[in-house]
This record gives sequence, C-alpha cells and structure tokens, in this order.
Amino acid sequence: MAITYEKNTATFASVIYEDEVVSFRDFLQGIAPDEAKLNFTECEDVHLAVLQLIMAYQKNYAVSCEFGDSKKLFQQVLEGFEISENHCN
Repeated sequence: MAITYEKNTATFASVIYEDEVVSFRDFLQGIAPDEAKLNFTECEDVHLAVLQLIMAYQKNYAVSCEFGDSKKLFQQVLEGFEISENHCN
C-alpha cells in the first residue's frame, strides 16, 4: 500500500492509484471531525479520486499538508482549492 496511516496522519509514498480510494475514505471517516494531517513528501502523484476526498474533507474539517521540495501538480491543486468557492452543499 502506498498510503500508511497512524492516528490522524496519512503518509503518501510513490504513486497513489485508485485502488487506495476506499481505504483512504475509511481513514477520513474514522478520524472525522479531527484534523487530517497528510504527508506528501515522498509522493510522486495522486489519483484524482483521492484528491476529491481530501477536498471534500477540507470542506468540513481541518486538513494540513506537508509537501516535498519539488512542486507537483497535485500540490498546486490542493493549495489552490478554496473552500469558500465550493458550492456543493
């Protein structure tokens, strides 16, 4: 598995494919309403479904992300997501 979990922290390594979506969703449901701490320092890429789960969680709860030295596309997506502009209620 490319995502490991410890308390309210998920650590992403390598490339995160769609087969990680269900376990990640279960992780987020299990820690809600606590802050999700997401470590992407060793991550190369993330499937869009995982990013959608992060943004949905961020709509209601706190999320903090740690990124590596080189800026990846998924980092730009997460940093550019503005919860006040999300009208999916």
